[in-house]
Amino acid sequence: MKKIAIMIDGGAGRILAAIPALLKYVRNNRDDDIVVLIGGWDTLLFGIPELQNITYSSDVKGVFENKMKDRDIVISPEPYRVPNYYNQKISLSEAFDELINSTTDHSDLETLYMVLDKREEKTAAEFIKKVKEVKKKKKTIVIQPFGRSADNISGDIIDTSSRSIEPEVYVALIKKLSTKYNLIFFGERNIAVEEEYTAKNETDLRGWASIIDAADYFIGCDSVGQHMARAFNIPGTIIIGSTFPINTSYPDFFNIIENESIEKEYSPLRICGFDSHLADRLNDRCMEFTPKEVDAMYKNIVKDIEKKVK
Repeated sequence: MKKIAIMIDGGAGRILAAIPALLKYVRNNRDDDIVVLIGGWDTLLFGIPELQNITYSSDVKGVFENKMKDRDIVISPEPYRVPNYYNQKISLSEAFDELINSTTDHSDLETLYMVLDKREEKTAAEFIKKVKEVKKKKKTIVIQPFGRSADNISGDIIDTSSRSIEPEVYVALIKKLSTKYNLIFFGERNIAVEEEYTAKNETDLRGWASIIDAADYFIGCDSVGQHMARAFNIPGTIIIGSTFPINTSYPDFFNIIENESIEKEYSPLRICGFDSHLADRLNDRCMEFTPKEVDAMYKNIVKDIEKKVK
């Protein structure tokens, strides 16, 4: 029996994308002693039988002495350094699979999923019910316009990685969508804008996963919300900026919108810092859309909602 540690680094979206590869590894190595260390997002794996009891936060006191020190092998996958990934041939989940399971055969890689408990489901259902009572529309959409890199700089919301929806585009879009649907803003309070058009909630990531699961549709950018929507098979539209859909989203499941007038540069994050910075500069305008393009975006989203949500 080997003692294995798998250490997953990065944001919550990366953790969710790693779930299929982790499950595959655990199921293929049942005789080994396996622990999974995650930097603060371990709660996202709660409820998954094969993973809940072997997953630990790396920021808990004593985890090194009690769980890491006696390991024979430590696997530290970095999907951004996989050639098939940075050449836009495979997804984030597939890159984790290639590194964790040492394979390029992803045919047996299942779709990521999360497991909620009854309290989480009930709390989310009650919140959605209240939103419907106030907004008085039939269908409810969770929208996450801003990703982790977005920041409020002197009153302006700026994402130097160009993954977030531009605030002006977001406002124009929600003004249109709010005439037909209940909208729930998923994000931090300090980067909320035009609050009269959307409902708000203060909760943790599991709470947001529950709300997305209880909603009818999801609209987002390259951030954690889209991974949650995919985990619960919630249809949605993902507006992709500087990144590439095959890498960061689920183009075989979601409706994808990109600014086709701008040719994007790949940003080699976690490989070449300066080249990544230069790519971000070239991609700086890729989330900007004209009023005519926003109108087309709105019509595109409505068409997708009416097709997928009955």
